[in-house]
Amino acid sequence: MKSILTFLILIESSVIATAQNYGSWSEIDSMNTARVGHALVVLPDGNVLVSGNGVDSIQSSAEIYDFETGKWRYTAPMNVPRSDHKLVLLNTGKVLAVAGYKERSCELFDPVSETWTMTDSIPTYRWFRPTVTKLANGNILVVGGGLIDTASGNSYNLKNAEIYNIVTDEWTEATPMHLGRKEHTATLLKDGRVLVTGGVTINLKTDECEIYDPSNNTWTVTAPMLEKRYDHAAILLNNGEVFVSGGNSTYPWLKSCEVYNVGSNEWTSAADMLAYRTAHRIYYLPKIDKLLILGGDAQPVTTEDTWEIYDPVSLTPLYEDPFPINQFLYNNNVQLFNENILIAGDEEYEVPQGGLPYTWPSKRSWIFDITTDVDKEKISNIEDFHLAQNYPNPFNPSTTISYTLPSSSSVKLVVFNTLGKEIAVLVNKEQPSGNYTVNFDAKDLSSGIYFYSLITETTVITKSMILLK
Repeated sequence: MKSILTFLILIESSVIATAQNYGSWSEIDSMNTARVGHALVVLPDGNVLVSGNGVDSIQSSAEIYDFETGKWRYTAPMNVPRSDHKLVLLNTGKVLAVAGYKERSCELFDPVSETWTMTDSIPTYRWFRPTVTKLANGNILVVGGGLIDTASGNSYNLKNAEIYNIVTDEWTEATPMHLGRKEHTATLLKDGRVLVTGGVTINLKTDECEIYDPSNNTWTVTAPMLEKRYDHAAILLNNGEVFVSGGNSTYPWLKSCEVYNVGSNEWTSAADMLAYRTAHRIYYLPKIDKLLILGGDAQPVTTEDTWEIYDPVSLTPLYEDPFPINQFLYNNNVQLFNENILIAGDEEYEVPQGGLPYTWPSKRSWIFDITTDVDKEKISNIEDFHLAQNYPNPFNPSTTISYTLPSSSSVKLVVFNTLGKEIAVLVNKEQPSGNYTVNFDAKDLSSGIYFYSLITETTVITKSMILLK
């Protein structure tokens, strides 16, 4: 199909900034609590869970953005106050809250009952900036991070690595890295290994890299990057290479980029970003086959933070634009199942003329809505297209998917995995208006999160489902 509109749910909001052919930022309902140092995750039903806070004191409160109502609402607070922790959606459908600032304890959130239960504590005591990676088998790998000894005041960059087993709900210590580091990146490769790049080490920033192989619990030192980096960003490209950009939290930052070829163990230069960036994020937008590079462009604090579009094929930047308001864009954003980006909280800032910058905690939230080449004004009654949540969910091994067509349409109903690989085509034909039900049998698939999309000439609606064997 030539033209489709990415659509999961309509949100009554005001479009603030638009980049033609790329997307626009729309402000949505503000959170109930201003938050900094919180964590975000997309739940199996597509809603967004936010937990924790570091404003004034470390807090345990949590809330959910409900796309059906377009509002944030409080949910049960965590058992333990947390800041600078991570939330990870497990293949079981539950959410793991991983430790946090001065915290080893971990807990699980059940999206069905909206309750938190304590689970095994992570072995290593960390204060800040480890990486948390979901492995191919669904287990969780935590690597590195920083620690300050309260007695001596000395700072340590940790080599430690741990794995959370989603079957036993227990942490085990993995082989440590060759090099202690924090503010590094960890990227899951297509072969199931994990590439760790750069970071802050005993000698400050480094270009050193290594790969963890979960199959034999070993680390292998690989070719160093072309530049020493920390506080940089990385993402796996469709061709299996790893794209790395920016970094270094002392100004001036980097805007250089490079790419790692796993097969040849070589780094090559890519075109610079349009802005110098550190502590930023990279997201892949499949429907336009582009990278969204978000934030990290607001120090020294004189202008709005920015975002840009980067071509992952030609490895060149295409477009840059400021964010609608002065709001930092770091660790306060997450990619939704429909590929759009949600931002919630962190700090807003202002720079008075001739004065020093000041910041304050924010409640404000936004969504980046990807633009395709369809003319939205020509689409009528799009709200009448409906894709229901599969039932049961989680399921084993089969589930039912229902959808509604307001008019005769060419319909494709597709199931795909978290890597975007097409698993099954359930429907691919012209259908008259009406209600439809299709059965999906996953007896040959492994447990995990899968997605299903209803695609017509004008619409794409995507939802997630969990296979739990």
